Amino acid sequence: MNLGNLVYSIGDPVLTKLLSPPYGGRGQYVYHGPRTSKRVALTFDDGPCVGSTERLLDVLGELGVPGTFFCVGENVAMNPEILERTDREGHVVGSHSQRHSRGAGLSFRDTDHIVDAETRIATVLGKRPALYRPPWGWLTPWEGRRLHRLGYTIVGWDVYTLDWKVPEPDPDDVARQAIADAKPGSIFCFHDAFPLVKEWDKSVTVETMRRIVPELVAGGYEFVTVDRLLDVPAYRPLDDVRAAA
Repeated sequence: MNLGNLVYSIGDPVLTKLLSPPYGGRGQYVYHGPRTSKRVALTFDDGPCVGSTERLLDVLGELGVPGTFFCVGENVAMNPEILERTDREGHVVGSHSQRHSRGAGLSFRDTDHIVDAETRIATVLGKRPALYRPPWGWLTPWEGRRLHRLGYTIVGWDVYTLDWKVPEPDPDDVARQAIADAKPGSIFCFHDAFPLVKEWDKSVTVETMRRIVPELVAGGYEFVTVDRLLDVPAYRPLDDVRAAA
């Protein structure tokens, strides 16, 4: 391991603890919706991918619940038809940066990772995303300020799952923990795909949905998209171009 990789490996867990929910981004993130109503939002990061995202869209359609998909710009470029389907079927599309780089958000000046992803999504959907989730949840104060100047609501979570792990965890375990952590207003963080690849074979998130959605619905919960949960815009018009400086 070279020196740069060694420094990164040591700093990575520390920065994740400091910059990601539930501790990072204080005052800049929105972690959950109102605790007074049993409404919750499912969110999915890292796609779209052929295979895994398509299977997830299938199961959400079967269950009759919407999701909010935080998409990576490079994945959108590879799979624009899946993004179109996501929008067409009533789900909301947010941005998850251009290349899923944690380091990009550490830069004091760079905004390309934000603007390029926004442009990719807008080119496909004809509207600019207004919801953003930083890769791995890393949010510096300066990244938060420029995202807000660009018109974004920065969306965190209060229910985090390990469905992203490889090899995949047991969906029963993922579902059990997600249900135990759920509260009125919760935002669930799941993963529908893998960043920077066109295709991905993933079943744990699909099987987890089959477990948690019926149980939470039986408990009186309603599933909504993040914009409805937080009462914020999901999109901005194409001509709404803002400065991040």
